[in-house]
Amino acid sequence: MGQDQRDIIIIVEGGSIRGVFSAGVFSAFQAANLYPRIHSIYAVSCGSHNAAYFLSEETDKGLIVYLDYLGRKDIFLRNLSFFRMAKQFFMMILFKRNFDVMDLTYLEDIETKIFPLNIEKIKSSPINFYVKVLDPKSLQIKYLDARENTIERIIQSSNMPLYASSLHQKDMYVDGGIMPTDDFIKNVVEKNLDKQIVYILNEKKTKFSVARSLWYDLLDIAMKTRYFGIKYGRKHLRNIMNYPYAHNLRKYPHVHLLFDDTKNYKLRVDKERALRSYQYGQTKGKDILKKLKSNLDNN
Repeated sequence: MGQDQRDIIIIVEGGSIRGVFSAGVFSAFQAANLYPRIHSIYAVSCGSHNAAYFLSEETDKGLIVYLDYLGRKDIFLRNLSFFRMAKQFFMMILFKRNFDVMDLTYLEDIETKIFPLNIEKIKSSPINFYVKVLDPKSLQIKYLDARENTIERIIQSSNMPLYASSLHQKDMYVDGGIMPTDDFIKNVVEKNLDKQIVYILNEKKTKFSVARSLWYDLLDIAMKTRYFGIKYGRKHLRNIMNYPYAHNLRKYPHVHLLFDDTKNYKLRVDKERALRSYQYGQTKGKDILKKLKSNLDNN
């Protein structure tokens, strides 16, 4: 199938442990062999890791990573509760102590040694694979080709200063999801009206849900502003209502929206909830496959 016959673009957002939902969606896509119809994948944070296992045709490994590795206490995720973060924040202000609550070195070891990605298959794939990152110097969103230097690129797309191993800070691009933006809509959805867009939100964004977590977000912004500088803080606050909200995405007839309704945890692993989220992702993926097939038949 020629590149001009590939009619699907997949966009997959982040969400930490909630990414197990998009792992389930990709599992359904792999089982249905959707590969020949996919033109490009755009991903960020955990979504980029799920996309990499999908392009490796090894989505089963992705589930095991979530259930049995990322949830190990005090190995990958530390305590990210509001009170824990507040305490760390004041310790940082008073004693200038930085802190890490996410170990990307551990994640890199999983994807290179324990459940290694098939890098050659990803590199040779006809499917374009881009990860969204934030340039910490210009504070601009960039899309990096992840078929080259795949491990480095997907780690960069997950790098969250103050929330990642210090080995992965300072001189790297960082997670493109740490700045609220409708960039995926402007630069992918609106520029590809001739494609079917599958948009996967591991966490359904509504104005109510954003407002509900505002105090947590303001503390988060304060910590990142200390790291990036006041310019970052101002830009984040100006953009705070520019998330890809579900109601905005529904305005586009060529967008097929998927999001998780299972209330899976974001910052810790409950195996029962995570498995339910994964299975729900598989179900939603199968539903979207029926719509994509119907659209193809009608054309």
